[in-house]
Amino acid sequence: MRPEPLIFALGLLDTARATAANRTKWTYSDWKAGAIFKRQSGAAACPVPQDVSVTAPKGTPFVPLSQPELDSIVEWLGSSSLGLNLSDPSSPTLAMSDNYISHIEILKPNKTDVTSYLSGDSNSVPRYARVVINEGAASVPGVVQYYVGPLPISDSTTMRPLDYFYNGPNGPKVLYSGGLFDAPRQRAVEAIVATTMASIADITLNLTGLAYYGSDDNRTNAEYFVQNPYSTDGTTGVTWLPWRRRAPNPWDQPSDLYVSFGIAGTDASLYRLRMIVYNLVVYNSTDDFRAAWSAGEITKTPNPTTNDSFLDKDRTGPVRDLEDRFAPTVFNLDGNRYRVDNDNKYLTYMGWSFYTRFDKDVGIQFYDIRFKGESVLYELSLQDALVQYAGNNPFQTGTAYSDRFYGIGAQAVRPIPGYDCPYHATYWNATFNDGTSLRTIDRAICIFETDLGTPLTRHNVYGQWEQSTKGSKLVVRMIATLGNYDYLWDYGFAVDGSLAVDARASGYVQANYYRPDDAGRWGPRIGETISGTMHTHVMNFKADFDLVDPRNSFRRTDLVVENVTQPWYPERGVFETMRYDIGDIASEASGLLDLPPNGQSMYTVVNKDRPNAWGEPRGYRIVPGLSNVYLPSRNSPFFLRSGEHAKQAFAVSRQHDTEPASTAALSGNVPEAPLVEFWDFFADDESLDQEDLVVWANLGMHHFVRAEDLPNTLAAEAHASLLFAPQNWGDGGENTRDLANAVIYRADDTNGAGVVVPETNGVEAPACLLLGADDELLGVFEDQ
Repeated sequence: MRPEPLIFALGLLDTARATAANRTKWTYSDWKAGAIFKRQSGAAACPVPQDVSVTAPKGTPFVPLSQPELDSIVEWLGSSSLGLNLSDPSSPTLAMSDNYISHIEILKPNKTDVTSYLSGDSNSVPRYARVVINEGAASVPGVVQYYVGPLPISDSTTMRPLDYFYNGPNGPKVLYSGGLFDAPRQRAVEAIVATTMASIADITLNLTGLAYYGSDDNRTNAEYFVQNPYSTDGTTGVTWLPWRRRAPNPWDQPSDLYVSFGIAGTDASLYRLRMIVYNLVVYNSTDDFRAAWSAGEITKTPNPTTNDSFLDKDRTGPVRDLEDRFAPTVFNLDGNRYRVDNDNKYLTYMGWSFYTRFDKDVGIQFYDIRFKGESVLYELSLQDALVQYAGNNPFQTGTAYSDRFYGIGAQAVRPIPGYDCPYHATYWNATFNDGTSLRTIDRAICIFETDLGTPLTRHNVYGQWEQSTKGSKLVVRMIATLGNYDYLWDYGFAVDGSLAVDARASGYVQANYYRPDDAGRWGPRIGETISGTMHTHVMNFKADFDLVDPRNSFRRTDLVVENVTQPWYPERGVFETMRYDIGDIASEASGLLDLPPNGQSMYTVVNKDRPNAWGEPRGYRIVPGLSNVYLPSRNSPFFLRSGEHAKQAFAVSRQHDTEPASTAALSGNVPEAPLVEFWDFFADDESLDQEDLVVWANLGMHHFVRAEDLPNTLAAEAHASLLFAPQNWGDGGENTRDLANAVIYRADDTNGAGVVVPETNGVEAPACLLLGADDELLGVFEDQ
């Protein structure tokens, strides 16, 4: 007779329901032979996982301005009583010398206000707007940030400079030349570029095969990019334009031509050509360039290739063996194990709970992160993604991107189901304030649970017992396309209480024009006329720890090697051994930290006032993962003061509402006069002993470009990570003993056939999962 399908067809023994009689009907040799445990064609279909709801304990304090709120602020700002003399930002005749609103968004609330609200000490969080105004008509033109509130607009609403957390030399103002590259400025730059390049189009066509008459001219087959940074402190305005073939993927079709323009100030009539560089020879005017060309004094280099098939991602070549089968994927066969509050963007999962917020500048952010009801972090958020280039030409040498300037959140994209995110993932829209409008990117955030691929714990005591605990985590993922690169950020909340940040990059490298005499010093040759360009990605994250409560310390544990003598080893004399050297980082003057050599130091945030049962301070360890890099150059003029947050592996400072971020979007083009000077956070040398602490952590990649970066960079290699892990956090040891997705075998727990029956805590594989003989839980223990 055949066994009952639920118990046997799946290859599992249901220890919770099987009777003693069942256990005696089959011998281990029967199971081992696989005569019974074969894939069953009649297995039930798996249900589509459904979201399970939860209600946040409090309504989210992070709500973008609604469109009516935005409209009311615009109307209020336009009132004659304020005297701002604002022009319509949507006017096609808008000029650089006009005053106009560039952006309005909700001002991120202060931590003190949010924690007071979440704890129940207050009923609401004050709402203010952050307003960015281009003041082109001012006596000293610039882009100035204000805060307007309280909201809604009323007789008590005021407008004040947003200077309480911008500590740069100009406060909340960026002088005009280092400010926005918006429509009025783009039109001004395009006019001088088109006029200049059209006058030498016959020369550029001859030397490079490229000509530019203007972006809308049908004769144009080239395009340019405005180099960043294009200022030093906002008083200067200089940019180098690389010339590339106009194509879907121009980043990898560069020429050997670079042209520089002065673009300082609000008067476009003063914009001028500075110089032309071709084949690394400098020409100071179009006349000089033409004279040299006419005289045959210019040595021509190869044109960028017109065959761009090497940039295609269409599938080519014979199909690999068995590649016609669907690749492995992630399914929650028993339904989702996390709960969502879609309205409040709140999540719970296996003891974790947190709110999220979406920010135009940096994307998704996390708040009030708790594990098993206890506070771990107030905030975890990306601050910026920097890229520093180098090369033997004026464009690559002077390129230093601050992607926050472009709006990382605003460039978020909808993931492709089944490829970017698993099927049946939960998707959240990203809604934020953009300009003077409310904007939504559909399904920009995906949420899913995944198997870690390894057990969290396991052990085998031969002949006595064996155990294994399944590893899983919740992933919140965002993808953003910033020009040539796509970035993927994962925030992983694991069932053991650890929290991981993973960053990956793909897309098209910003290639360099290949020159044999460069000898690979800035990157290898990767195509007919291109070489890779050396560059470093650095992503800065803010981790505002509140371990149990906001009073924490930052501990460094060094593994030191020393010479000792010990009486129980008299024959050894003096010999070398190891010990710990434990101490706290006492104050901010010591808070800028590099990674120790050989990993012989451990950084831990601890709460000394809240020890565990053994008297050890409870804490979370900061575990370096893959590629915790920082900017290799500390004195580059292109990140001189604007990149201070990216010039060390870690930094720890006191939390202040006046220091909410390590950088600012408008700092990207003023490296000598940024809105935020990060190192000033540490100048007052405040105590870090049982205070409210923020850890600023960097991760990224030194991108050693290779042929395998074409067509697209491989995200498996362009990967960086960081882990926050419990350190003496619980009284009962590690945090997985309460997990039901675990199995344990004991030698004395056998069935009638003498086979050890494992304890599975009542968690069994769903009936829809087809299993084979090798998936059987019986016999594993005895077979070793």
